[in-house]
Amino acid sequence: MSRGSSSIEGPDEKKRRPLTRADVAERLGVSVSTVRRFEGSRLHPVISDKGVRRFKPEDVERLAAALAAEQNTSSRIEEAAVRVTELPKGELAALVFERLEQRHSLAEIVIALRVPPDEVRELYHSWLVGLWAGELQRPEPALPMRRTEQDVARRVTCEQLASMLAALPEKQPTRISLARALDDYIIQEGKEEPSISFAEYRNLAELGGFVVSGPVAISEITRRVGAGKYRVSAYGLDVPGMRWEVFVTFDEEDGEPSGPVSAKTP
Repeated sequence: MSRGSSSIEGPDEKKRRPLTRADVAERLGVSVSTVRRFEGSRLHPVISDKGVRRFKPEDVERLAAALAAEQNTSSRIEEAAVRVTELPKGELAALVFERLEQRHSLAEIVIALRVPPDEVRELYHSWLVGLWAGELQRPEPALPMRRTEQDVARRVTCEQLASMLAALPEKQPTRISLARALDDYIIQEGKEEPSISFAEYRNLAELGGFVVSGPVAISEITRRVGAGKYRVSAYGLDVPGMRWEVFVTFDEEDGEPSGPVSAKTP
């Protein structure tokens, strides 16, 4: 190039040249003082013998992309927090209960729903205690159905229950509800007279259930609940009404019956 001629910097050369603090601040949309705070942690300038700092364009571009991603994440978190605060209490409880059913941790629920930990703990208590135990904590609890001779009549074997499940009507939805039988709840009838006998009530922990559209195998229950004493109910949905409700005990090895049994409802 001859003396006196001027050199015009092309786009590619401009992208490759080192940047000053002012250039970096303009590219990132921040102040020069913020650029100084980034130095040594998020930016690593090349320092000349005279103490002049220059920044590599590719380093600045990486930081710009990272800051944009952080801003988007922060915005999503804020939006999620606003949405949760606007939810009805019932909807929020349903979201928390759903995650508790899936055995999510406290941290996972708080992060996903943006709910304070103390609110999650309150909802966890309600979910864990259930209907019956929660009722006993009330000043004047409503007592469950008293244990009667009818309970004995409704006690069935696993083979009988398998037969009943196999006899459910085809193409008609039935909800199978499950409850674990706990220790019996016994109270004294007539607190004023100690001589009055005690009354025995069945203590049940409701476990929820599932819907089937026809006959179902007993293993669909045992794989959900495992061994123990249970109340099993079948409730028709198309024509609302209880089909049957029985008490049964599952042992560890219980599952499908080994042989055919007759479909007989006790």
